[in-house]
Order: sequence, then structure tokens, then C-alpha cells
Amino acid sequence: MSREDSPGDIAERIENSEWYSSLAKIGIAVISLAFLLAVIVLLPQNLNSASNAIDSILMPLIFVGIAFLLLGIAVHLHLLHLNLIRQIQRMD
Repeated sequence: MSREDSPGDIAERIENSEWYSSLAKIGIAVISLAFLLAVIVLLPQNLNSASNAIDSILMPLIFVGIAFLLLGIAVHLHLLHLNLIRQIQRMD
């Protein structure tokens, strides 16, 4: 960010950053829905043994875990960015 950015430009960037947060939440919802579908559809078909049941939901479970991890990182970076902008505005 350059020193020439006006407070209006910074406010516009903050408003636009909410769009990316919404996209991340939509992505989490899609991945969670895929996981639920895998549990509902695949798990009952593989209940004849515990290893088959675990194998049927292991990959979707890994994807859900990674998605939540990435969402947590993204939200953390977003909050750090907003804090940095606030500090820069206070300095001016």
C-alpha cells in the first residue's frame, strides 16, 4: 500500500475484501455439503466392516479439514490486514 492512498480508497478496499471472505465461506459450504453427501450416500453402503466405512469417508474428511484450516488462515490474514490499515490511518 502506498502513502498516496486516500481513506476512501482504503475503505473501498476493505469493502471489496468482504467479497473474498464470502467466497471462502461459500467454498467451505460446498466442501461441507460434499462431505455430508459422502457420509449419507457412501457410508451406509460400506457399513459391512469398519475399515470400509473409514475408507469411504476418509478423503472427504481430509478435504473438510484442509478447507477449515485454509479458512482459518484466510480469516487471520484478513484481520491482520485490517489491523494494519487501521494503524496506518491513525499515523496519518
